[in-house]
Amino acid sequence: MARTVASTTALRAALGSVGLALGLVIALTGCTPAATPEPSVTPTASASTTASPTPTPVALPACDAIYSPALVTTLEADGREPQGDVSSPGGGGWGTLDPVLETLLAAIDERVSCTWILPASESGSTTSVARLDEANRTALLDALAAAGYTATPIDGGELWTIAVEEEFITYTEAHLVSTTLWVGSLYTFGDAQTLTLDAAALLLP
Repeated sequence: MARTVASTTALRAALGSVGLALGLVIALTGCTPAATPEPSVTPTASASTTASPTPTPVALPACDAIYSPALVTTLEADGREPQGDVSSPGGGGWGTLDPVLETLLAAIDERVSCTWILPASESGSTTSVARLDEANRTALLDALAAAGYTATPIDGGELWTIAVEEEFITYTEAHLVSTTLWVGSLYTFGDAQTLTLDAAALLLP
């Protein structure tokens, strides 16, 4: 009988220890902090690419604005008179005497040619300004090279020049070719480069 009581007491003690352990486990489990959810990441929209604005083409000048005031003063002081745009296919009034260049120039829709003359003389000048696209620019450069003009790189493009002395006439030509503009001058008994560079300075950046 005493052994039975002792066994019962031991069993209760064991069960009590198990219960205490389970209670501690449960208590400790309840004290474990809940996992903090990771913050959701909202995808950021990539910055939109802003297209560069297309440069506005420079307007071609009228004949009364093709040269700087300083050059106009010089021409007038020399007794020269403006004639405006008198160009016509086969009839002259272009910034060149080369027939191939004249044909190219006459075929360009957006152009202007401005002539000055020295009355009672053989001296006169014309400056032509024309807008170029890739095709006619290539044709122009090929024609200048084939005709023997000399090319010099300058700010804004290439300057092509030639001086011609014939039996009854002496003239010079100067053609500045940029990516989008052709400024060409013809000057009989004068320096065409002065005219071309002056006109180009008012048009090119």
